[in-house]
Amino acid sequence: MPFPKQEERKKCWASKDAYWQCLTDNNEDKSKCTQERNEYENSCIKQWVTYFDRRRDYLKFKEKVEKGEADEVLEPPKTS
Repeated sequence: MPFPKQEERKKCWASKDAYWQCLTDNNEDKSKCTQERNEYENSCIKQWVTYFDRRRDYLKFKEKVEKGEADEVLEPPKTS
């Protein structure tokens, strides 16, 4: 797939922002944001959706760590 044009990128970012805002407004309840998710997936190329989803997970985890609320501990990969 060719790189998205400026208008396509703007639409992608706007739909991503709307989806993320919906998640924030609904306490991360994805079931309440299906319309926004569909628009987001239809507006962005698949690689961007994957990247943005991972980015949000990372930012949420980082926020918890900074607040001292992270229950998860990330361990480095074991090497032989």
